[in-house]
Amino acid sequence: MSSQTKQFPTIETERLVLREISVDDASDLYAYYSDREVTKYLDWFGPESEEHAVKIINYWSEQFQEDTFMRFGITLKGENKIIGTIPINPVRGPFRWRLPVVLGYELSQDYWNQGIMTEALKAVITYTFETLGNHRMIAEVIPENTASLKVLEKLGFQQEGLLRQHLWHDGTKTWHDVITLALLK
Repeated sequence: MSSQTKQFPTIETERLVLREISVDDASDLYAYYSDREVTKYLDWFGPESEEHAVKIINYWSEQFQEDTFMRFGITLKGENKIIGTIPINPVRGPFRWRLPVVLGYELSQDYWNQGIMTEALKAVITYTFETLGNHRMIAEVIPENTASLKVLEKLGFQQEGLLRQHLWHDGTKTWHDVITLALLK
């Protein structure tokens, strides 16, 4: 790893600021991840405590510096509270290899059905294609997560298939099928 620290990008939309997550955000992250409705369709239940959240945030920062992972924190303009995140990572290797990027996201239940995730995802998709130069973005969604499927399809993602028992949920210790969707630049 080079001795120079990479600068995490900040993206503004009409209502949102997407920014780097810092250890100061640990309590916000832990708070909304504690809602089982938020983590129901993810692959984990999130941090087990604020201290665990700090460790995870530090790990995400290291991965960003290594050019293999980015996780945008979603905040409302004028408020500095993290209400959700959007992680992106290349399928393998660093971003500069221009490989397909895997997209994920979650949002505090307090902010569901307000168009926030659609607005945030549009900005991250644009950033990924135009600034990072990637060509293909992939999302994997548990079939029962119809809200997520609708958001992705609204953004132009197309279903490509069903991957059987592809996702391991670390919290429930169960395998799940996922629908794979993709968006091309």
